[in-house]
Amino acid sequence: MQGWRLISTWRLDIHRSRMDPLSPIAVLYGAVVRLRGWAYAAGVFPSTKLQAPVISVGNLAMGGTGKTPTTIALAKRLLDSGCRVAILSRGYMGKHRDGPLLVSDGQRICATASEAGDEPLVIARNLPRAVVAVCKQRAKAGAWLEQHFKVDVHLLDDGFQHLQLHRDLNLLVIDATDPFAGGLPPRGRLREPLDAISRADAVVLTRTEAGQSYTGLVGAIHRYKPGIPCLRVRQKLASLRRLGEDEDLPMDLLHSLPVMAFAGIGNPPQFLAALREARIDVAKSVFFPDHHPYRAQDYRRLEQECEKAKVNTLITTEKDAEKLSAPQFEPRAVFAARVAFEFDDVTELSRLLSQLVEVAAR
Repeated sequence: MQGWRLISTWRLDIHRSRMDPLSPIAVLYGAVVRLRGWAYAAGVFPSTKLQAPVISVGNLAMGGTGKTPTTIALAKRLLDSGCRVAILSRGYMGKHRDGPLLVSDGQRICATASEAGDEPLVIARNLPRAVVAVCKQRAKAGAWLEQHFKVDVHLLDDGFQHLQLHRDLNLLVIDATDPFAGGLPPRGRLREPLDAISRADAVVLTRTEAGQSYTGLVGAIHRYKPGIPCLRVRQKLASLRRLGEDEDLPMDLLHSLPVMAFAGIGNPPQFLAALREARIDVAKSVFFPDHHPYRAQDYRRLEQECEKAKVNTLITTEKDAEKLSAPQFEPRAVFAARVAFEFDDVTELSRLLSQLVEVAAR
């Protein structure tokens, strides 16, 4: 049945490709991705199952959709319910290449952003009670953590395409401000065709606005999987942390100051929009590629831009702060803005998570 559906989908894509000169590349890309997904679903490629249940948090689009803040928000709920939570990450852009690397043991940070990548460090700092590990083969990281720690639930960060690991709950994160990312490459930024939505158990719509209707978007999602729960999440900047310090500071600390915003992230417009919503006066902005490793020339460029804009205060993201050196900016002050996600439908979220908690308790 899955094979016939795969063939019929290819035929439809080929028919559509005749209308667009870029579409043949997208059709080929989509065919390869679908074939890989079919191979895992059919058991041609094996998936490893861990002892504790696994919640996968991932997306279809390349770039910043809010996977990591969603992972943090879910982990906090599970930790508050009494679960012992482990976070599994691939450690993107980290230099560690061997077996599992422990980033946090639930009490202290055990690795650097250079070793583990920036996002695992952000997760570890926001979840001091969770254990965090990175490994390209995340099943190995999960098994290693189960050997050395008591784990009730694993959270697989950026895991929607990591089919090598069996998951018990598959959450798909979709940015409501750019839900389908322009389609497949080379025209758009989708990692997979939209019919991959059918693999998800629930959709998390990030960056939603209170009082706005998303019935059109939910309807489009339901065309690929009728009735799938769609949870809404609102984003806000919750607090500040001065680079090199650990104290949480209120956002209004910067309300009277012009600042320069900079970051190496996948979705710069969203960062600027969040700063505006927090009433931060951005006099200048500088952006680098996602996961950018800061070097001497970057510090010089930022200094020059500050001088041109006549600002002495800079603001960036938590992810970027993990790779920055405070002395490089002296005498200017640099602050990292902490993002918090709030779920609108906590009842449906609690129902989904409680099913996993029950499994963990058995």
